Amino acid sequence: MKWIRYLLANLLRKEKVERQLHNELRAYVEMVTDEKIAAGVPAHEARRTTLAEFGGVELVKQAVRDHRAGTRLEFIWQDLRYSFRQLRRNAAFTLTAIITLGLGTGATISIFSAVYSLLLRPLPYGDSDRLISVSTALPKYNSLNQPVIATDLMVAQSETKSFEQIGGYLIDLESNLTGKGDPVRLTNAMVTANFFSMLGVVPQLGRVFAPDEVILNGPPVIILSDHLWRQKFDGDRRIVGKAAVVNGKQQTIIGVLPPNFTFPDVSVEPDYYAPAVIKRETVVTFPFLVLYAMGRLRPGVSIEQAQAEMQTFMEARGRTSYPPQLSGLAEGRKIVVEPLLRHLAGDNRRPLLILLASVGAVLLIACVNVANLQLARAVSRQHETELRRALGAHRFRLIWQSLVESLLLSLVAAALGLATAFLFTSAVRLAGAPSDHPHSQVFELLRLPFGKLSSVIQVDGWVVAFTVGLALLTTVLFGMAPAISSARKDPRNALQTTALRITPSREHGTFRHSLLVVEVGLGVVLLVSAGLLIRSFVNILRTETGFDPSHTLTGMTILRDDRGDRVWAQERVRSFVNQLLEKLRALPGVQAATITSALPLEPSYSISSIAYTDSMKDLPGTYKFVLTTSITPDYFRVVGTTLVKGRLFDAGDQAGKPLVSIVNHAFSDQFFAGDALGKRYYTSAGDHGKQRIPATIVGIVDDVKHGATEQAAEPEAFVPMDQIPEYRVRLAVRTLYDPILLANSLRQAVIAVNQNQPVFDIQTMEQRVADATAQRRLIMLLIACFAWLAVVLSAVGVYGVFAYSVTRRRYEMGIRLALGASRAGLLRLIVMQAARPIILGCMVGAGAALFSTKLLASVLFGVTPRDPVSFSLAWALMAGAALVASLIPAAQAARTNLASVLRSE
Repeated sequence: MKWIRYLLANLLRKEKVERQLHNELRAYVEMVTDEKIAAGVPAHEARRTTLAEFGGVELVKQAVRDHRAGTRLEFIWQDLRYSFRQLRRNAAFTLTAIITLGLGTGATISIFSAVYSLLLRPLPYGDSDRLISVSTALPKYNSLNQPVIATDLMVAQSETKSFEQIGGYLIDLESNLTGKGDPVRLTNAMVTANFFSMLGVVPQLGRVFAPDEVILNGPPVIILSDHLWRQKFDGDRRIVGKAAVVNGKQQTIIGVLPPNFTFPDVSVEPDYYAPAVIKRETVVTFPFLVLYAMGRLRPGVSIEQAQAEMQTFMEARGRTSYPPQLSGLAEGRKIVVEPLLRHLAGDNRRPLLILLASVGAVLLIACVNVANLQLARAVSRQHETELRRALGAHRFRLIWQSLVESLLLSLVAAALGLATAFLFTSAVRLAGAPSDHPHSQVFELLRLPFGKLSSVIQVDGWVVAFTVGLALLTTVLFGMAPAISSARKDPRNALQTTALRITPSREHGTFRHSLLVVEVGLGVVLLVSAGLLIRSFVNILRTETGFDPSHTLTGMTILRDDRGDRVWAQERVRSFVNQLLEKLRALPGVQAATITSALPLEPSYSISSIAYTDSMKDLPGTYKFVLTTSITPDYFRVVGTTLVKGRLFDAGDQAGKPLVSIVNHAFSDQFFAGDALGKRYYTSAGDHGKQRIPATIVGIVDDVKHGATEQAAEPEAFVPMDQIPEYRVRLAVRTLYDPILLANSLRQAVIAVNQNQPVFDIQTMEQRVADATAQRRLIMLLIACFAWLAVVLSAVGVYGVFAYSVTRRRYEMGIRLALGASRAGLLRLIVMQAARPIILGCMVGAGAALFSTKLLASVLFGVTPRDPVSFSLAWALMAGAALVASLIPAAQAARTNLASVLRSE
């Protein structure tokens, strides 16, 4: 390890090493001189001859230094110090370059953090690459990612060969914890017995569920999450075996999960876990349980093999093991087997990839822009650079020096970008902050492009590695061009004063203009994308939703029985609804109040089959499934939906009377050819779907959407809450004033009727509408911001290229003026020269946009990826901004002072 000692000595004890070298060389010269003197050579002649033979002491010293250990490091350190001094001397250029690159780098790192966290990073479970999701798709009902019947999963466990284990879960948002202070609403995950073993999770306390606990009438046992254990049970390590009162029923705590456990569906993080009670049977019977299914593949089994086997298995199940009422659902059913990570990312994949491509384009524009700034800056340093070459500097050393300077800029910009990414990801994770957090709405806005997985977005080692790689890439992108350009010039021209004033070569101009074409083209692509998204968003806002969200406040409560039953009896629901309506109507400023099972724009949890007969044994295809919403009489007045024909519900539509319904246009058109008023149909709504009862249509209303605003309205039937009560109820009041002022009064009204009923999800209907379009709106705004940034950077790039050109051509402009050219002619000359690469860049960008905008097809609404308006506006805006930017150096050329040019000659 001698070389390490030599390296440290050469780097840390440089003065001592230099003294030793000097003494060694002096001793050698004196020794040779003494030998010559002893041979009879005169002393002065002997010393002169020795030095001549030696070749020069300083040259020998330098040769020795070049072969020392650590010399390369010393050269790098010298280059870094020199680069730092140069950047400090040019503070304006340095700040501009760092801010430009920092913006592009910061945005890129932030979006990459989300992409890596959501799409690339392995899940925190053992052998997570073998974990899969199993879901159902019903193309005939335009329904995707649906849960699977639990009985099917249990049979598949023993009859399929692709899976080591199959299990699942079901989320319950409706549990109440009592006996530990004020009642608290909890989130519960009902899981299969093998759920935790499938994920490889071991509790920190206690155990997981045993097979004999996941059965009908099994023991009431639960497993606590770490955060619930610490918050409500004070982290009691003797908690196992004790009881907790959940929904009025004693539940025995058998375990506590580890603190680092993350539920595989991070749209929620359950507070506790309970067994999913599955019937031990092979044939599906009513009522049945559905689960969000997961599985672990056997080693060596591919996703495609598991998909094919599961599809075949489910098709056979639909033919042999389903009751007639479900055979219609099984018809055309597709089973989707996909990696669990991809399933969790879901609809967020496409927006994330779009954002990543957009910020990548901005970063490339920033790099090209800084390269142009470097070229312009090289003008002032040309004489210095080429003089160094004339004095013997190697071309590679000059290129290396330029790259070191670029690396310094890139690293500082990357550090700025990394700090920005840390702040951004921290803000995104704070989207889960309590609703009373002063900035929770801001955090929620940041969360929207990343959906349900925002809580797992973070900057980790891979993101830091990406940052370092990005810094090296940007160094090459914007540092290599000026370095090669400077190194290829003839150093003799630098020593000739006229060489500083000649017109630049066509080769150099072509290179700079090529960079300009690239950034203008990328700007056009981003502008086209922004234009398409803006037009789509405007079309969505113009879409008729069928209701009026203004002056409306909403909330939700779940009617759980404090005696432990799952839901209230129907009579108790009716009593609660009637009492609560009286309280709500009495609130100051309330014009109308309603209680309903579903509000506009939210999913309806009640889907019932309808038919033209009352038989529950109809053949498949003779009945359909539709949304069925229970409402009180003032529902349509509160939500602002127009009655088209017939009448609304009134006090006479009570329990015990013949069932009546109001349907929307979609229902009337699909089932009664647009003439539904007064017609009768049979529905399975109510009584748990055990029979069909007749319903008479007494009114037709406008379509109200329950999904995304861009989706078509589905057939929907409204029934009186008094005739078909629901335990999951929404509250809504229309007010004269700002509805949010009644939030506390709404909560107190519910408590006045039943003090054990927590009210949650209180917000205005306008906020619900905003939330429905918030993700699309924010993605549109982000890409629009990226597009505007691209325009600004491209304009700066145009200015930099032609400011550089005008500076180099100052002598040429003077000659043109001396030969009779007008200043207007000089202005026109520069603008026309700028127009060629600008127009070419716009054409290249438009061509690239024709292909790149296909990525946006799935998120567009009411506009095609080749929308001529978006393309035309993008072309005009980019070309206009770039040409305006070229006018500044053109005006500078037109103001060339002929006298000063001639005096400089």
